[in-house]
Amino acid sequence: MDKPSSNSPEIVEEAYIILLQLGGRRFLAMTGADQLLAAGRTPTNPWLRMNLRRNEAGVNRLKVTLMPTDTYTVEFYHQQLVDCEAVITRKQTFDLVYGEDLTGLFTSVTGYATHL
Repeated sequence: MDKPSSNSPEIVEEAYIILLQLGGRRFLAMTGADQLLAAGRTPTNPWLRMNLRRNEAGVNRLKVTLMPTDTYTVEFYHQQLVDCEAVITRKQTFDLVYGEDLTGLFTSVTGYATHL
């Protein structure tokens, strides 16, 4: 899988690693996730956020943050705009998630298979 190009390669590199931990392009194809947004290591921990399609948990966003302990904090939530302000509901946060556990956690929360 070729890395996407960007003006900020360090942001792309860390977001790319998070996406690979989830399953890369196959994960995106199987889950229908889109509109990826990433942030690099400074001033906070690097993270990758994406929109999700309708699922059994009723969440429409996923944010995966790489922590200094080489584990992830995974947040599932429903975000909508009300009077031009973002309102977050149904938030579920999982701390100290290892890379190999990301796909299983995603499946258990959303009900989507991440691979065939």
